[in-house]
Amino acid sequence: MSNLIQRLLSGEVSLEEYADTEREQLVFQLISIMPVGSLLTVREQLRGKIVSESYRAVGRITHADSITPIPGLEVELWDLDLFGMKDFLGYGVTGQDGCFEIFYDPKASGLGNAPDLELRIFDPPQTAVIEGRSSKTKNLIEVIKGAENVGGFYDFGQLSISYYEYDPEYSEFFPYCLPESIKHDFVPAALAVTLKSVAKYGEIMDEIIQKNRRDPNQPSYDEIQESFPETRTIALERERPGYTRSDEFFGDRMLNGFNPVVFKKDKSNPALYTTSFNGEQFNLTGKIDLPNYKVKFELKNEQLFPVEITLEFRENASTEPNPPLKEPQTYTPNDGNRWLQSKRVVRATHLGVLGEVKAHLSQSHFNMEQYAISLLRNIHKNPVRDLLYPHLKEVVHINRFGRRILMDPKGGFFAKLEPMPINPEMLKWVRSNLGSYDWTDWQPRKPLCESHTYAKAGNLYWDILNEHVNLFFDEHHGETVKNWDEIFSFSEELVQHSAAHVALTMEQIDDGDEWYDLNEIDHSSNPRREIDGEVKAIRPITSSIVPTEQDIANLKQVCKYLIYQCTYWHSCIHNEHNPEFGELKYGGLLSNGSMADEDDMHVMPGQEAASVILGASHMLTNFRYGYVLKNEDGDVSPKLIELVRSKKAEFEDLGFDIDSLRSRLNS
Repeated sequence: MSNLIQRLLSGEVSLEEYADTEREQLVFQLISIMPVGSLLTVREQLRGKIVSESYRAVGRITHADSITPIPGLEVELWDLDLFGMKDFLGYGVTGQDGCFEIFYDPKASGLGNAPDLELRIFDPPQTAVIEGRSSKTKNLIEVIKGAENVGGFYDFGQLSISYYEYDPEYSEFFPYCLPESIKHDFVPAALAVTLKSVAKYGEIMDEIIQKNRRDPNQPSYDEIQESFPETRTIALERERPGYTRSDEFFGDRMLNGFNPVVFKKDKSNPALYTTSFNGEQFNLTGKIDLPNYKVKFELKNEQLFPVEITLEFRENASTEPNPPLKEPQTYTPNDGNRWLQSKRVVRATHLGVLGEVKAHLSQSHFNMEQYAISLLRNIHKNPVRDLLYPHLKEVVHINRFGRRILMDPKGGFFAKLEPMPINPEMLKWVRSNLGSYDWTDWQPRKPLCESHTYAKAGNLYWDILNEHVNLFFDEHHGETVKNWDEIFSFSEELVQHSAAHVALTMEQIDDGDEWYDLNEIDHSSNPRREIDGEVKAIRPITSSIVPTEQDIANLKQVCKYLIYQCTYWHSCIHNEHNPEFGELKYGGLLSNGSMADEDDMHVMPGQEAASVILGASHMLTNFRYGYVLKNEDGDVSPKLIELVRSKKAEFEDLGFDIDSLRSRLNS
């Protein structure tokens, strides 16, 4: 359209050359985007159409606080006719101050009919390519009625709308959007798949709960297990009895399974690798055990094997933080059943607590939500929105959905479990986790050994993202710099609303062991910002509305970090979730001392809790929508798809199926 304007102004093209209907369409577009001076220049070509400052609508759009402007929103002006008919009058975009100005032709509302004005407010349009055809879709977020029979100029005044507003109820913990301020929902197909999964497994779960309430001894744990899809561990045990309980399998899963560990090196013997958990800061209810553990591993023939497990339980009935503890007990492979039992205790906490709350909810969902909220509020014209939006577009919605069905303290599924049910206790832990995450200098962990396939595939994918993001910035450098004010606002808001920085999260202690690799551990020397006496976890991307070379590099790093977390990390969490956490006897939460053989039911958490564990696990992970290669919505970058496909053989050699690579956080 800009080329057409230039040709009109130069006299190269005249609107008189167009047929009446074509001219009408061009006029409506031109009067929406051209400055007044240009409009007046071509007025003589408009064959009597009245285009002047007299016929325009103005206004200012802000957030709900009535102060903060919302730039970059598309606005359309319509005339309301009788019987529900409507005529399009004009179009505009809010500026940095939230103001808009729309010029319109009053004759578009019909002869002898002064327009009755209506303003429609839209999110920035999104481009999708389906079956080779490109299209833009706009999400209507607000409709404002204006005056009737408007004769010319009209001022809508200040319009305060609820647009991705931060929820003060959770400000103590981390940012949430108020439900009514979330201005679009899941992609319809994704929502349908989600609801179908929730209904399917929710029904199974409810049937088990009702049966158990009629008879506390029913159903058996085996019957509960058989009510849900078979897991990988059950299938493997049938094929290779004892394998999933072996030291080899235990070590491999810690390297490559659900919640793959970043190990430390043992301070007393650097040839050994360690991982640990400390639950002393948690306030419990007594429903499950949450012992401290430390596991030591050694490398044999490029595989990781556990050689020592130390467990430290609370004294009986000690549920408060910093409780009295029993004497620590250490087990080795020579301890027979006690060794098997100790590995099971570690698995229960590693999968059901650390894996679910820290790796899945904290690192994926809540970490990415803070970036998504700031993006949706601030980045509207900058092309970085197109790069990130396909991966972040539904995290706000799945988090809202998950909070409602899982975390509601009255009706949520986790209200029957613990420590997840303790809201705000769980939120306190999540906040401490968020306090340890930042984009700065982050990259995937180095492979620890030849069998560390998770890390190898992660680094392969990171190389892809390096190329993908660099190509994008090369192509869109000019527009990125031109609209840098949005990146500045994005950065400022991220820092403002991020959690307080913590050196150690609630489950960590300084045991003297050092990380074997710092790539995924915060180690940057770049300064953090202090706001109201609180040092913030997320570092600024930029401190200026004019970017430096370092600012551009920072933004590239943020983009790679976000796409990696939303796609590869979250895919691995999902791919390995039910195969491990889905078998009660292998990885289910434990109680009453925990140390018992698998056929001893007294350490199981109760049938109702068991049904909730499996039901929630399956309903939120056992559905198929939103993949990079399938690109169901047509908004994933074709270049990213091409780059991933080009490495298919290398990914297959590492045991990673690229068809399982999710495009976004929507589950």
